Amino acid sequence: MKKKKVLLIVLAMTVLASCQEEVEYPVEPHITYEGFDYVVDDNNNLTGEGVLHIGYTDGDGDLGLDDGDTLYPFGINDPHYYNLLIDYITPSDTFKFDARFKRLLFNDEVKAISGTIDYTMMLLNPLAPHDSIRLKIHIIDRALHESNTIETEPICF
Repeated sequence: MKKKKVLLIVLAMTVLASCQEEVEYPVEPHITYEGFDYVVDDNNNLTGEGVLHIGYTDGDGDLGLDDGDTLYPFGINDPHYYNLLIDYITPSDTFKFDARFKRLLFNDEVKAISGTIDYTMMLLNPLAPHDSIRLKIHIIDRALHESNTIETEPICF
């Protein structure tokens, strides 16, 4: 009798411990600006690159593209070839600095996800007359849902 009670208690604790609250997010991605880090070489000199940190949530986990995603609507000449859309803003002009980031889930499972995208990008243009930029960023998921737009604080060189 005692063994049955102990077994039932252990079983109940295992079931309760394995229960995780399921997180839900909207199917449209949501992003937050998490910061920017300069990349330095072994001598602590700036390399001209930086790492942009973007927090994300997505309700169905369809963020990112595979290398094979080259047909419509993700073909090279299609409007959704890029899924990371960046405006590189100087005091005098704005440039497009769009990119593709890899798929974050490696199967077609539909589930809510969250995390951080760390995107390394070239920043420094030694010929530019300005000493700072700002970035405006948004992302697009595989179902073509667009996220909100975020903006960095000024990034100084």
